[in-house]
Amino acid sequence: MLSKFATKLVFLSLSVSGCLGTTSTQNADSDLDLGSTAIVKIKGKSSKGDHSVRVARSDLKVPPHAVTNWRSFFKAPPTVKERSILEQRLRHSYDSDDVDSLLGRARSELALGRFIAAETTLRLVLRHDERNVEAMIELASLYLRLNRVNDSFDLLSQAKVVINNSDDVGQGVAMKYRYTLALAYTARGDKEKAHKILSDLIGIDKTFAPAYATLGQSYLNSGRDSVAEFVIRRGLDRVQDSGSLLNLMGVIAQRQKRPEEARSWFDKALKSTPSYAPALVNRAVLSTENLEYAAAEQDLLQALALDPQNVEGLVALGVVQKRQGNVSGAKASFIKAIEVGPEDPYARFNLAVLQADELNRPSEASRLFKEVLQMSTATEGLKDLARTYMTDLQPKSNR
Repeated sequence: MLSKFATKLVFLSLSVSGCLGTTSTQNADSDLDLGSTAIVKIKGKSSKGDHSVRVARSDLKVPPHAVTNWRSFFKAPPTVKERSILEQRLRHSYDSDDVDSLLGRARSELALGRFIAAETTLRLVLRHDERNVEAMIELASLYLRLNRVNDSFDLLSQAKVVINNSDDVGQGVAMKYRYTLALAYTARGDKEKAHKILSDLIGIDKTFAPAYATLGQSYLNSGRDSVAEFVIRRGLDRVQDSGSLLNLMGVIAQRQKRPEEARSWFDKALKSTPSYAPALVNRAVLSTENLEYAAAEQDLLQALALDPQNVEGLVALGVVQKRQGNVSGAKASFIKAIEVGPEDPYARFNLAVLQADELNRPSEASRLFKEVLQMSTATEGLKDLARTYMTDLQPKSNR
């Protein structure tokens, strides 16, 4: 019997990979985008009078003339030290229930990967202030991370109504709204709409790294690597220290069978953003392929300390643990990966391999392989491996 564990490279830490949702049309969502002229108009509104956006007290302050304040929304992941500070801050954040304090608490919970708590807090913000567009957008973004695409669209529809009827919404809010809408379209499979918004955002702010990264990832998911590389390199010309863009260059190099170049890109991504978990996981995958298990495990443990919900990191850690002979640890990692990301086929596939090869549980292995075959997110290559395993698990008389 063949024995092959499978891992995959990680693109981004926040945006949606591939087409996670359905391609059905939502209720009258064709006009959800605000358009670039709306951002200019909102910017004009914001410069008149003393209007300002509701923000948590800890947010970055952006000069009034700035085109966008996306940096306060797309911060780098917290380091281990910063996570400790956030956890301490959270313990003292339950003494106040004013809107700004609640929004700050939700952002801390999001940064720590406490998604259920963050959803509860953001819903509490909206109960206090049903027109709080910041909470709507951030909750819509959270729902995309949880693959609740329809719920995300519902919130974005509400947010657009608030934005259109408000005189005190800043240009940064419009940028955050449009970027989140682009992610939602990507998740639903409406790539044309997503690409239009992302290209427009780049035109408005040529240093908007998240748009370059998400657009590049979308092309990578479609197998258009040369177009993706063009977009990503254009982004790096303008934002040279973007961890997400440097990481994507590593993914491209790895796809093109240039592992040393890929490692160099991942190293650069981590030098730029030491807390960027996808680059840590991708470098660990390279180390695993080179049988450097100690280095791989170190990177993976660091990635999971920064992002405990990182499914790819959990799967890769399970593979490393199995190859080091830690079968119980590998099983625990794969099971946790399934709990965190039930739509990820690699977690199920690897747990099935473990059940078949190490735990002598062919029935359980066959059940898991069948589930992989039914998953729309599984590649044909992974499904072929699952079919081969299922054939090997059958008694010879039944083959």
